[in-house]
Amino acid sequence: MNELHEHIVVKSGTNALKEAEGKLKAILDKLHVSDSEEHNLLVATSEAINNAISHGNKNDPSKSVTLDVDCTGAEVVVTIEDEGGGFNPSAVPDPLAPENLLKPSGRGIHIMKSLMDKVDFTFTHHGTRITMRLKIAKAT
Repeated sequence: MNELHEHIVVKSGTNALKEAEGKLKAILDKLHVSDSEEHNLLVATSEAINNAISHGNKNDPSKSVTLDVDCTGAEVVVTIEDEGGGFNPSAVPDPLAPENLLKPSGRGIHIMKSLMDKVDFTFTHHGTRITMRLKIAKAT
């Protein structure tokens, strides 16, 4: 498995998520990760990008979302940054609590944490940065 660094920038707006997902899929195809690893990376990253666009950047097309994908051969690290004001992760309601089970949203962070080995949030004066890590099997 090769080492790799890819940098993507998309403007927030209607087609940003679809554009970012297409570019991410092309990157993952270069890495030759397993189907389950690709699924986990695509779903978790799509959730993070969607949150960055809608919650962070408030769908403002003048703001960007950046996506960095780094692979060391043993791990894929995906970093997503928005230009929003940040949030308090501990204040996000538990999506598994009975009162939240039927709500149409609020599961993104839970999904990211369920699919990835590690998820970290960093808040800067530029916006919110989510760093997600997934250990990957070595290619044969």
